[in-house]
Amino acid sequence: MSDENIPEEKTEIEKPEEKKEFTEVDPRYLISVPTILCPECARPMKITGKEELEKTSKFLTKKSTKKVPHMRYECSDCKTEFHLNLERRGGGCFIATAAFGTSTSHEINVLRSFRDNFLARERAGRKLIAFYYIVSPPIAKIIEKSSALKFVTRVVLNPIIKAVQKAIGF
Repeated sequence: MSDENIPEEKTEIEKPEEKKEFTEVDPRYLISVPTILCPECARPMKITGKEELEKTSKFLTKKSTKKVPHMRYECSDCKTEFHLNLERRGGGCFIATAAFGTSTSHEINVLRSFRDNFLARERAGRKLIAFYYIVSPPIAKIIEKSSALKFVTRVVLNPIIKAVQKAIGF
C-alpha cells in the first residue's frame, strides 16, 4: 500500500489573534474615583452611575445654580447611597498624603469629603482651604522625608479623621 492512497489529515493553522485597534482617550476626560466604604456597614460601595446634581451658590446677593457631576455609589448589602462630588477631584490633601503615603487611602477620602461637602460650602471654609493650599505643600515635603514625622502626623490626624467621620457620617 502506498502513501498516496491515504488521505491527508487536514490541520488548521492557528491564526494569530488580531490586535484590537487602540483608541486614544483625551486625558482630560479620565477620572479616578476612590473606593468608598459604606458609612453603615463599612463595606466597599459599588459605583452605580454618574449623575448631575444642582448646586446653588451665592455671591453677594445673587444666587446662581449650576449642575455638578457626582458619582453615585450604593452599598450592595444595606442599600445605602452616597454621592461623590466630582467637581474638584484630586489633590489638595498634601499633609495627609505625605503622612499616609498614598492619596487614595480611606483617611484621605474622609478628609476630601469633609473639604468638598462641608468646608467648601461656606466662605470661611473656602478661605481656610485657600490658606491650607499655600501653607501645606512645603510642610508635606518635610514630612515625606522623615518616617518619624510621618508617624507623628498620622497620630495627630487619626483623632481628627475619626471626629470628621463621626460628624459627617462617613
